[in-house]
Amino acid sequence: MRAGDRSAAGAGLGASGALGLITTVFLFQTLLENFFYKASYIDEAIAALFLGYFVLDLLMSAEIRMEDLLICCFSAVVVAAGLYGNFRFGIQGSKAAILIDIVSHLKFACLFLGVSAFCRVNRVDYRSAIRLPVLLAKAYLAVLFAFGALNLVADIGMHAEIRYGLRVYSFIFGTPGIVTNTVLFIITLLLLECALKLGKGNRIWLAMAEVLLILVIKSRSLILAMVFAALYVSLIIEKKHSLLYRGALILAAAGVIGYPQFEKYFVNGVAVNAGHAPRLLFLEGGIQLFKEYFPFGTGFGTFGSGSAAKYYSQLYYDMGFDAVEGMSPEDPKCLNDTFWPMILAQLGLFGTIAYVLLLFGILLGLNKRARKSGNYYIRLATLFYAVNVLVSSIQSNYPGNNSMCMLTFLVTMMPFAVSAAGPERAAAAGPEAHNGY
Repeated sequence: MRAGDRSAAGAGLGASGALGLITTVFLFQTLLENFFYKASYIDEAIAALFLGYFVLDLLMSAEIRMEDLLICCFSAVVVAAGLYGNFRFGIQGSKAAILIDIVSHLKFACLFLGVSAFCRVNRVDYRSAIRLPVLLAKAYLAVLFAFGALNLVADIGMHAEIRYGLRVYSFIFGTPGIVTNTVLFIITLLLLECALKLGKGNRIWLAMAEVLLILVIKSRSLILAMVFAALYVSLIIEKKHSLLYRGALILAAAGVIGYPQFEKYFVNGVAVNAGHAPRLLFLEGGIQLFKEYFPFGTGFGTFGSGSAAKYYSQLYYDMGFDAVEGMSPEDPKCLNDTFWPMILAQLGLFGTIAYVLLLFGILLGLNKRARKSGNYYIRLATLFYAVNVLVSSIQSNYPGNNSMCMLTFLVTMMPFAVSAAGPERAAAAGPEAHNGY
């Protein structure tokens, strides 16, 4: 082997190892957070590393793709809009709160840019990179499934509430949504393995994951279970190219499943706090602030975000949120249950437009790459990711959640993995395969 070949092989091994390590860390981040508080910053640290890689690659190559340029421009407008609100109105005095909010709003975009650059530049053996994470994911899934089944028949202290006469499965997290987020990451990782290994459908493992989503018994998890089943049948079994009509049916069914919870949290309030449901208050408050400060926003760290709760915003006192259960400085557990009202209030008209363009620009970019890959498993993962983002952002600050970062990392990497595996692997899904992203 020549020196240049050895050097390239070594670089490829290092890149493969790095992606494998990051995938493993993401797999267990939510579990680590249960025992180590600082583990909650893992996704921010990884996003910062990939952003640094993107900037370094940009400086070294002295060129930027139009897709990346647009993402950078939209992100810059978002930051400028939020900071302008901070400096103009001075509602949030903590610089830490402002900085945390900026990172929270944009870390998934940093991962999209950084992972794309990393995968373009480095030669990666993706099959080797995911081998250990997939094995660990399957073991993790088996444990989750075993306790989920046990939770149905016995009270083992792993449920959050009773719904439809059944225990809502929360494992050791206490919050059922974290089980859902963990299962979504495992599903996406299993789909990546399917895309790279012809004849390996992982159907039993995917069925177990589907059952787990159902065992969580939350509207979001039930909707996602239904969407995944429909997409799997359409793309993997029937290999449909167009999902327009079936997508409309899926959307209608999702509305039927989700409406009771929408009515509970956005229309009628909750029983313990009738008329003062946090999400309803955030929706009304976000629209009110959007009007009052139009066309500007109140600035980062002022409304609806994690930092607005931690560094308790003056707006919450002004709007009477401090007197509502779960929204007071002493009990802030419901102060991060919103997303779009936060964007409207904090970023104003121009920042909101830029953020919508940023989010949908990334979703459309990922979908374009998935279609170019020609791989139905990649298309399934990308469409499922998009539906999850849109559904989850209605009921929580999901785009600022670590789950959004984890899935963005995987879904961004997937088309590159298929391209690197060669045309015989890309052909797993049909005749559309192309190389280069």
